[in-house]
Amino acid sequence: MLLIMTTAEVEQQVALVAAFLRDTAEAVGHPDIVERLVAPLRVTMGDLAALPRSDDFWSGRANDRLTIFKLEEYARRRVDRDPYDRLAGRTLVALALRYGANDGGLPYIAAEVAADPKAVGDAVIVAHWICSEIGLDTTHDLRRALSGADRAALVDLAQSHQGWIGVAAGIALNVMAGASLDEAYVRRY
Repeated sequence: MLLIMTTAEVEQQVALVAAFLRDTAEAVGHPDIVERLVAPLRVTMGDLAALPRSDDFWSGRANDRLTIFKLEEYARRRVDRDPYDRLAGRTLVALALRYGANDGGLPYIAAEVAADPKAVGDAVIVAHWICSEIGLDTTHDLRRALSGADRAALVDLAQSHQGWIGVAAGIALNVMAGASLDEAYVRRY
């Protein structure tokens, strides 16, 4: 039996994740990240909904209904094929934050940080989110996520960019230099 979810049902699942992210993002002081996570989540869920049920992804499944767990697997497969798939990577970050993954999905934003130094702002937010909401030190996870970042570009951002991205670049540089996330927040680059 083919059980395809309606657009409203898909949106309801996304809305539940989005509501949690919105509330928690507000609590950690970065409500601006919500749409940068929810929009890709919504698009990736739509991509999965549009995936023909004859695709290998659907083989061996109990049903053809979309679920958050199937979305996560679908996004992982996309990232495995293309680590620079921003939509799938951001989807995995959103789901990791929603469901309390210890690394907050930082591995899935690493390729984006390597390609676009301004993504460091969201990487630092994710690290801070896990630290403040779960209580885990995410310094090492953040350092790994930053390992491919262009240091010179981060220095430029830290010295010249106004706002959060400049601050985050300074935090990232301090973490890359060996500081803990807590120490990096206190220091100024």
